[in-house]
Amino acid sequence: MKKTMGLVSTLMLSVVMFTGCQNMTPSNQRIGAAALGGAVGGGVGNHVGGGLGAGVGAAAGAGVGANAKGGSSNSTTSSAIGAGIGSVIGKSIFGGDSGAAIGGAIGGGAGAAIQEKKR
Repeated sequence: MKKTMGLVSTLMLSVVMFTGCQNMTPSNQRIGAAALGGAVGGGVGNHVGGGLGAGVGAAAGAGVGANAKGGSSNSTTSSAIGAGIGSVIGKSIFGGDSGAAIGGAIGGGAGAAIQEKKR
């Protein structure tokens, strides 16, 4: 029962977030994609390869996320650098995979937002 409720709540949250993303501006979608990529990459990278894996995973995830939504090369680079640094800092502050994911999301989103503001 507990697993079923968790699955249903995750599914509902995904549907609500997907609906919200369709109403976002393209700039906000690029920032969100970079943040999501940084979070996923940071968490998985930390789980697989520790601190170095967190930085590399977050940078790769944020870069792919920003680029997939049509970001410029500057936006992609800035989000990747921000996510990599943020992931390592997040891991040291919060600890573990979740800390790396939080830092990667914040750093990736911030890097993309800075470049989007310059556009």
